[in-house]
Amino acid sequence: MEFEPTTRVIYVTEEGDQVFTFIREVNANDGSYMIDFEGTVVPEHKLKLNNYSDFSVPRSISKDHIRTYHYDQLIDHIVTYLNEHHADKHLKIYREMDTIYFETVFRTPKTPEEKKLFQEVVDKFNKVIGQVNKAIKSRFNKLIEVILKFPSNTHHLHSIRV
Repeated sequence: MEFEPTTRVIYVTEEGDQVFTFIREVNANDGSYMIDFEGTVVPEHKLKLNNYSDFSVPRSISKDHIRTYHYDQLIDHIVTYLNEHHADKHLKIYREMDTIYFETVFRTPKTPEEKKLFQEVVDKFNKVIGQVNKAIKSRFNKLIEVILKFPSNTHHLHSIRV
């Protein structure tokens, strides 16, 4: 069998739609795979390797549930990318519904020095969001809200367009 669990694959549905998903389970006994999309079990010949970028999604989507699945997967990929490349012990990056949070333990700035440092942090995070926007192609024409969250308040960063 060609694929392993977590291998990114493209599944072509009976209607001809391409679903970008990954292998959840391998069943060597009957030569089938369970994919993440709706827990569907498919034979190997219905799958092909997804060698597109991590943020890739189908060019045309005809069904709402496929569109929703890919939208959710894309947001999850963005959060995973941000965590792998930008999280540290003072910053937690996570998703709640259609919002991405950068949560930090630091307090809201009060002095001019703290405010200047705060603005540098905001600029840094906005550059990160710009990198993410460059890495993905706008397929859904939606903006994901990104919030910098402090223990006492929140600050809106640039949105990520997907």
